[in-house]
Amino acid sequence: MITLTGKAIVITGAGDGLGAAYARHAASLGAAVLVNDIVGPDAERVADEITAAGGRAVALPCDISRPGAGRDLVAACRDAFGTITGFVNNAGILRPGKIEAMWPADLRRMFEVNLFGTAQCTQAAVAAFREQGSGGAIVNVASGSQAGDIGLGAYAATKGGIASLTYSWAMELRDTPIRVNAISPLAETAMARTNAALLAEQSASRDVAYTTLPTPETNAPLVSYLLSDAAQGITGQLVRIAGRDLSLVTHPMIAAPVLTGDWDVDAIARAFDETLRDAQPRLGLTYAEPPVTK
Repeated sequence: MITLTGKAIVITGAGDGLGAAYARHAASLGAAVLVNDIVGPDAERVADEITAAGGRAVALPCDISRPGAGRDLVAACRDAFGTITGFVNNAGILRPGKIEAMWPADLRRMFEVNLFGTAQCTQAAVAAFREQGSGGAIVNVASGSQAGDIGLGAYAATKGGIASLTYSWAMELRDTPIRVNAISPLAETAMARTNAALLAEQSASRDVAYTTLPTPETNAPLVSYLLSDAAQGITGQLVRIAGRDLSLVTHPMIAAPVLTGDWDVDAIARAFDETLRDAQPRLGLTYAEPPVTK
C-alpha cells in the first residue's frame, strides 16, 4: 500500500481546485502538508480541513513569483515539520488570448508565476534536499497545451518551458536521490472555466475532444504516487491525465534525416517535395497507440 507517512510536502496554489485535491490526498496518505496559495483565507481553509480530518497541515499564503518566496516556503515547511521531502509546483495562472489580443502584461505575468515561480521554488527545494543529505521529489505541472492550442500560445509557452526544465533538471540530478517529474492534469476547475469560450475551437484541433472533464480528485493519486517512495527510479517523465486515460508524454525527438552531407536550397526543396511535406507532424495534441499491458 502506498504511504506518505513521514513525508513533508509543499504544495503551491493549493487553496482550491487541483492543488487543494493534491493536498487533501497527500495528507490522507500520512503526509504533513504546507498549503500555499496567493489567497490567504483559501490556504488556511484547506489546512484547517486537513487538520480537522486528523492530518497535519499549515498554511503559508504568498505569491510564488515574488523573489525569495521559494526559500520562504521551504523554510516554513522545515520549521513546521522538521524536514521537507517533496515540492509540488502547482500554482499557475491562465490568461487566454489569440495572437492579436495578447497583452504584454498578461504574457509577462504568466511567465512570472508559471515559469519563474516554478524555477525558484524548485531551486530552493533542491538546495534543502542537498543540505539535508536526503532524497526528495519535485512534481511540476505542465499542460497538454504545450503541444500548441488555439488562444493559449503564451500559456502553452510557459508550460512547455516547465516541461523542458523538468527534463533538464532530471538530467542534472540523475546521479542523486532527487527526482523531478511533471504531470499534465485535466480537470473541471476555475481555470478550465476561464478557457471555456475557446473550448470548441480547441477541441476541433485535437484527436480527442473532452465533453466532460474529470474532477480535480481524479488527478490527485498520480501526484501522491510521484511523491512516494514507490516512485523511486521514475524521473524526468511527463505523465498525462486525459479524461480517464493515464499516459506518458513522449519527449521531443529528431526524426531520421532525409539529407546528409552538403546541400543547397534546391536539394532542400526536393527533400520537402519528395518526403518532408507529407511527413509534417500534426499540429496540436495528438495520441499514440496505447501500450500493451501485461
